[in-house]
Amino acid sequence: MSLTTNWGYTITDADALADMLTQADFNIMTANKFAGDVRIPASLSAASMGVRNHCGWHVSPQLACEFSERLLYGNGRIKRVNNDLLVQLPAAFVTAVSAVTIDGEAWTDYAFEQNGIVRLFDVSPASRKTEITVSYTAGIPDSLMGSIKEIISGRATRALVAPNGVSSESAGGVSISYSASWSNGGGAGALQSTDLETLEPYKVKGVF
Repeated sequence: MSLTTNWGYTITDADALADMLTQADFNIMTANKFAGDVRIPASLSAASMGVRNHCGWHVSPQLACEFSERLLYGNGRIKRVNNDLLVQLPAAFVTAVSAVTIDGEAWTDYAFEQNGIVRLFDVSPASRKTEITVSYTAGIPDSLMGSIKEIISGRATRALVAPNGVSSESAGGVSISYSASWSNGGGAGALQSTDLETLEPYKVKGVF
């Protein structure tokens, strides 16, 4: 059971990502205003993926993950500092690192930080084809997801209120108008500037 993600790593203990806000919680947050609307699941999924794509990782829940990269490719995530190698995981809120291997051989002399930096101590010079693999756990616990759930609820609500951007229509004279919120990015997955500001602490940031 695994899932290759859009963000450069594999989730090893799940084959799908759940929405970050359940339909039951959405109904509670919106006082059942949209209860029974068949579009809710799609809107919540779109809003969840919008958050994940902006942040650059799965964000929630906490999941077991694996990241591998060869020094040959060096996509900005491995750097040598004196005798050590620094690995910038494509994640934030890293809670554990369970294993590190260099070309398949276990490496036990390392330390990690919550921001996704793993430092491998005293690594001898290696071939550019050397592959570093890090197994780790990352994700925000549900108890800290309040502000993100508010964003997802807000994006889904806007999409449900203005389906396909149509705010009004008439039959006889054939008149139609589009909501300003939709034309300015009102889809469930389209984040607004205030959303981006709120999500800044959850976004993966390269440090070298």
